[in-house]
Amino acid sequence: MALKLWERISQADNVFQSLRPLTYVSLVGLAPFQLNLNADKEVHTSMYSVVAGIVHYLFFVMCFAFSVHEDDSIIGYFFQTNITKLGDGTLRLTGIIAMSTIFGFAMFKRQQLVGIIQNNIVVDEIFVRLGMKLDYQRILLFSFLISLGIVIFNVIYLCVSYGLLISATISPSLFTFTAFALPHINISLMVFKFLCTTHLAQSRFNMVNEILQDILDAHIEQNNALELSPMHSAVNHQRYAHRLRNLISTPMQRYSVTSIIRQSPEYAIKQVANIHNLLCDICQTIEEYFTYPLLGIIAISFLFILFDDFYILEALLNPKRLDNFEADEFFAFFLTQMLWYIVIIILIVEASSRTIRHSSFSAAIVHKILNITDEQELRDRLFRLSLQLSHRKVSFTAAGLFRLDRTLIFTITGAATCYLIILIQFRSTHHLEESEGTNNTDYIQFD
Repeated sequence: MALKLWERISQADNVFQSLRPLTYVSLVGLAPFQLNLNADKEVHTSMYSVVAGIVHYLFFVMCFAFSVHEDDSIIGYFFQTNITKLGDGTLRLTGIIAMSTIFGFAMFKRQQLVGIIQNNIVVDEIFVRLGMKLDYQRILLFSFLISLGIVIFNVIYLCVSYGLLISATISPSLFTFTAFALPHINISLMVFKFLCTTHLAQSRFNMVNEILQDILDAHIEQNNALELSPMHSAVNHQRYAHRLRNLISTPMQRYSVTSIIRQSPEYAIKQVANIHNLLCDICQTIEEYFTYPLLGIIAISFLFILFDDFYILEALLNPKRLDNFEADEFFAFFLTQMLWYIVIIILIVEASSRTIRHSSFSAAIVHKILNITDEQELRDRLFRLSLQLSHRKVSFTAAGLFRLDRTLIFTITGAATCYLIILIQFRSTHHLEESEGTNNTDYIQFD
């Protein structure tokens, strides 16, 4: 029974079935669409998901309002200073802004997400004309593994966080912990959507590269055959025969070989240009859909990393702020929280970087074909495609403020270090007054 159920779930023969894990996000309102697997095979918006998203957001606002009204926060359970109050207020403000942005774009920009899926369907139809088909089961497996990993990651994180609070004899209220947990869950779901959509584009860029590589392999084989013809000398014949034996003996990755691509490379290049144009439109739509939610996620991640570093440093420089039985739980709690946001940033950066990198492989293959082919019509098609590749490059930004690539990690590290030094300097200006008050309290206790 379980085996049959797994076989039915793991099967994927089209783009709709490969997106099955993404539809589960619609249960909480962050993916307001439904996939119809009937004859029309269309993507429609789901009113149930829209209602679920509104209810989900209102529930978060209610928990957030209760925690603010009670002046209750996680950091307040450990210690309170002027800087921690400032940091707590800043994190609350950015948190509500980030959540509003996430749900707002999920609701009001849902047609863009539907457009991304529909354009992928058009791209897959062009691949079918070329005699190629994507490995939908592999895409489905990727989505399942990512969704499972994110679920396990968040369950472990929230359980460990709650366990550390209980271990430190801290019992957070239901509204406070819910207001703490929901942003983490919704940020993870939004990142999961970004990973799925970028992987759709990335897998199709790989198919484009396979088609171009197949054309390149065909021309290399043709040139080798001409060089090994009887018109050449025996020395050249032996030299090229030795080269072919080395190629045969060396294991190489083989790409799909189809008669349409081999027999009509000009037609294949024309279709590749259409596919690349559609994929660039898909990536542009992905950027427009995720630009402000990712900006909010990265902003709140940066602030949490910054203030978590400061809280840990504050406790190390002034251990009297913490009781001895709370110190271990304090460090473990904020280290875990900081690592959670670091992982989120890495996932965003790697998803965009891998898509950009795979899209850039096509230009190198196109120019390799140009260097070895003399067919005028094919060269004309390749020149057009080369211009298109140079003018339509894939990139992802956060509202145009910064690029979502690996340089972002270096930028965040530098900025966090700079602001951490500023916070330490701000702390040192008030340290004398705080230390005098602490010393007076200590003397009273000893007496």
